[in-house]
Amino acid sequence: MQVLAYWLVRTAIFLGFYAVLWVLNWFDIWAVVLAFILGWAVSYAALPGMRVRAAEQMDGWISRSRRGIESDEAVEDSETKGE
Repeated sequence: MQVLAYWLVRTAIFLGFYAVLWVLNWFDIWAVVLAFILGWAVSYAALPGMRVRAAEQMDGWISRSRRGIESDEAVEDSETKGE
């Protein structure tokens, strides 16, 4: 859930910057690029705790997935050796 919350907050920050640029009548691709850069910078500076929690959650997903793959490899190895 931490990853989803972090993603939603970062997306809201980006959309907020883009809305400000829209109100200022800046509609081209540069508005999207500028909103992306500003949103990234603000979220990087303002959300370090959320970023760490999201990274820990993703690391847990990867570790769980890796353990499953390793256990499958052990089963396959034992089958090929005829054990």
